[in-house]
Amino acid sequence: QAAAALVYDTSISGVTSPIKGSRYRLELSQSAGSLTYTGALLDYRTYLMPVRPYTFALRGIYFGRFGPDSEDDRLPTLYLGYPGLVRGYDSGSFQAGECGAQINGSCPAFDRLIGSRVAVANAELRFPLWGAFKRDSFYGPLPIEVGVFGDAGVAWNRGTSLSFSGDQKPVSSVGAVMRVNLLGFAIAEFDYVRPLSRPGRGWIWQFNLSPGF
Repeated sequence: QAAAALVYDTSISGVTSPIKGSRYRLELSQSAGSLTYTGALLDYRTYLMPVRPYTFALRGIYFGRFGPDSEDDRLPTLYLGYPGLVRGYDSGSFQAGECGAQINGSCPAFDRLIGSRVAVANAELRFPLWGAFKRDSFYGPLPIEVGVFGDAGVAWNRGTSLSFSGDQKPVSSVGAVMRVNLLGFAIAEFDYVRPLSRPGRGWIWQFNLSPGF
């Protein structure tokens, strides 16, 4: 497998996530052999701080696989509901009632999150909890970041038509987030999220070990 990437990064990271600057990554990868396909990635992020210590973070991601084996069952699934993409759609949070009565045993509410191509957009307003009240110190003794967010994304396959009313329509969520730096070993993220594209599903908690995007 061969890959070529163009990377640009002027972002400044805090103790839980980037707080200023921007970054992008353009990457093309080619796999040949038992499976032949091309992967394309575009990842752009920008971090604006109009007023200290508040950061407005924006991210857009596109990833797709193309070629004769791009949708082979041996390849790992591209799934929108991972905690780092569109929050509120973790695979373990789905209940049988959300699938409805399907003759073939499928679950449209879950299946629409899977494809060979995905696009994701995220917006988040975040700030250090201590710094919001003590302007003389950014993080202070509490390496904690809180904020609110909105996520959206769509997954589709080759030959699938995207729409706002069919099975492959975009999904979205809103919520609140808290991140804690665990003594430099990891970043714990706690989300209280409302998945807007899951009728009848209210607010849920979600946990993830990862820095902010």
